[in-house]
Amino acid sequence: MQKKLLAIIAGIILFAGGFTAGHFIDLPDDDDDDLIFLEAEEVEDESLLGDSAAVIDLDIGTFDQVWRTAMAKFVDVEKLDPKKMLYGAMKGVIESLGDPHSEFLTPTESEQFLASLEGELIGVGAEVGIRDEIITIISPLRGSPAERAGLLPGDKVFKIDDEISSDLTLFEAVKKIRGEIGSQVKLTIFRGEEMQSREITITRELIDIKSVNSEMREDGIAMVTVNTFAEDTAEEFTKILADLALQNPKGMVLDLRFNGGGFLDVAIEIASKLLPSGNVVVIHERGKADQVIPVSGAPLLPQTPLVVLINEGSASSSEIVAGALQDNARATLVGTKSFGKGTVQELISNFSDGSTLRISIAKWFTPNGRDIDKIGIEPDFEVGMALEDYFSKKDPQLDAAVEFLQTGTIVKVENSVEEN
Repeated sequence: MQKKLLAIIAGIILFAGGFTAGHFIDLPDDDDDDLIFLEAEEVEDESLLGDSAAVIDLDIGTFDQVWRTAMAKFVDVEKLDPKKMLYGAMKGVIESLGDPHSEFLTPTESEQFLASLEGELIGVGAEVGIRDEIITIISPLRGSPAERAGLLPGDKVFKIDDEISSDLTLFEAVKKIRGEIGSQVKLTIFRGEEMQSREITITRELIDIKSVNSEMREDGIAMVTVNTFAEDTAEEFTKILADLALQNPKGMVLDLRFNGGGFLDVAIEIASKLLPSGNVVVIHERGKADQVIPVSGAPLLPQTPLVVLINEGSASSSEIVAGALQDNARATLVGTKSFGKGTVQELISNFSDGSTLRISIAKWFTPNGRDIDKIGIEPDFEVGMALEDYFSKKDPQLDAAVEFLQTGTIVKVENSVEEN
């Protein structure tokens, strides 16, 4: 069965030490497991070659002429590196697609990329993506060096140390930001509509963030925070819900803010624990029928009143869960519009020289067919947070969520707008 990479994470856990990725398997037969993730591996599928007739129609001879002319006439002979030139041409093919989530990696880059999936996460603890051709902070992880230093979702990274980031690929930026524990990296960022840049210096650490936290408040409302959709998240989430069910909460707040995503199967499991029935997500792949993925397993707390908190740092898997709960009328969404990452990537690593291609091959939609890519999910109640709220530890979004669970509406929080 062909295996594909679903890059559900909104960006790349670049500051935390490398890319986060996984595979999903096509919709299973009755005796198969649900969608699962595996380590990157070779994919053999001749259909990946596409329409060879389209290639034949191209004048490949021109490429050969340009190559030979450069080799014969370029003045700095010592700079002529045929291997580097060839890989540069391959990178150019993928860059010409204009897709920030597709990338060609040379054998050396591929080795570093795959090693980063297995090693410890050392960095500053922020997830990033490319938005408007600029490296952008999607979400600083809770409790991370990035959060403590003051990075916020939407911050545009202009420089890494003293190097302009627009001159770097995402992978090159990874190498610039990674480093030894205790060393520092300086990021020059632009925030919102501000014309003046800010310099933020962050000390790299070993990143160890608990995937799920919970609290039973004195008012009887359960607070569950999902920080990432990692391999252990579904199990931890299930244990927490089972414990909360014994306490019979009056309501529950599911906090998906600052959660840049993770594994698709984990998103499906978490949504399934809160949905008694319905669908979670729809996968649309080129040339194939849409794959409608239903809830799986038995739900916990399926009738408990539920509010989901989202913000600009909620991306990908977070958006899958939020979108499923919203479309199935299971939860009320409070906060600000989410990031907007709704594409699927495939990791192809069976090239003979060891190079790797990561390419977008599908989109995902909410159960009602909404395409949220580059758009995001609008909350039912829009409640913002000012900069002073972040740094003074005030949380008007959480206050609004609790108010809604207690009263059925939101009237006390300034700048709250009900979305119809």
